[in-house]
Amino acid sequence: MNKRLTITLLSGFMLGSTITLQAAPNYTFTDLSSNSSFAIANAINNQGQIAGYQSIQVPIPSIPGSTVSTFTATLWDGATGLGTLLTTPTFDVGSVANDLNDSGQIVGFNSDLSGKTTAISWENGATTPLPSMNAFYGNPQSINESGEIVGIIGPDDSSRFFAHWDKNLSPTLQGRSGGDYAINDSGQIAGSFEFSPGNFQAGILANDTLTAIGTLGTSSDTPLDINNQGVVVGHGVTPANNMRAFLYDGDTLSALRLIPGVGGQTFANAINELGQVVGSSVAAGGAFEHATLWNGYQVFDLNDFLDENSKNAGWVLTQALDINDQGWIVGEAENSISGEKHAFLFSSDSPIPPVPEPQTYLMWLAGLGLLGLMLRQKV
Repeated sequence: MNKRLTITLLSGFMLGSTITLQAAPNYTFTDLSSNSSFAIANAINNQGQIAGYQSIQVPIPSIPGSTVSTFTATLWDGATGLGTLLTTPTFDVGSVANDLNDSGQIVGFNSDLSGKTTAISWENGATTPLPSMNAFYGNPQSINESGEIVGIIGPDDSSRFFAHWDKNLSPTLQGRSGGDYAINDSGQIAGSFEFSPGNFQAGILANDTLTAIGTLGTSSDTPLDINNQGVVVGHGVTPANNMRAFLYDGDTLSALRLIPGVGGQTFANAINELGQVVGSSVAAGGAFEHATLWNGYQVFDLNDFLDENSKNAGWVLTQALDINDQGWIVGEAENSISGEKHAFLFSSDSPIPPVPEPQTYLMWLAGLGLLGLMLRQKV
């Protein structure tokens, strides 16, 4: 057989045996808040439901005919792009939906005219204030599939404490709060914990055992999400005083890659069960902020996948705040023409593919090595 043909067939076999060909990534941009001047989509579940908030005008009960601008917790349907305003127990000056699980349970808060912030859950149209030990401040931030919730509560003196609500919604305090918290389906909690008085560090709390995950350079690292494999993502300050997105895989804390040629700072907000991480990249000097996806050792500016019509209409994807296991992404987009910030959905039937297994990389590299050796021989 012709040696060139042999090499071609062999290389095709080796690469084809380890890499599944997939259509080029292609996304549909959906403006979730076309009737609102400001909105953010904070979370998306695997059913395509999206939780966040948007600005609206609401009547003031005590002043007939008057309205006030406020922001209201919202649930969007990813299939239709339509949003439903979530009700709150009392008249509020703002409410936010922070997270939701695959059962459609939503957690967030509302603030009333007195300044009190009430922790809330929503489910099937029902609104339930969460028990908060008579706290003046309540902010549930993450909910898992069992209905366990983590977040922050505190009195009116600005003290803040880490709180864990079990599946029966009974809260417990577990020390002073140092930042945000996330919980996975195994009950592992990632966040900033007080390891000793005044000493806050990024860590994982599991089965009443607190484990530090290390730091990029200072103790100000902020974990923001944890998946069911216990992989944690967030951001921290490097020794060079730059904010960098990080990933902790259970053994090693690593800074995620910068978009080539951009530099600046990076922020990681969420990770799905496939190991894909989303966040944002801020160019050196703050020239722009772009929504970003990390996929193993790869990094993508999501604006590279935005269709031309949306770009021409002025849209820029600034922050990616969550990603589900189908690769659908939600967050905040800014319009360079109007200056408005809207919630967006980036959906796809052919998204950026999942992170390959490590053995796939090794087999692929081995195949390339053998192919290179054969090509150096006389043909």
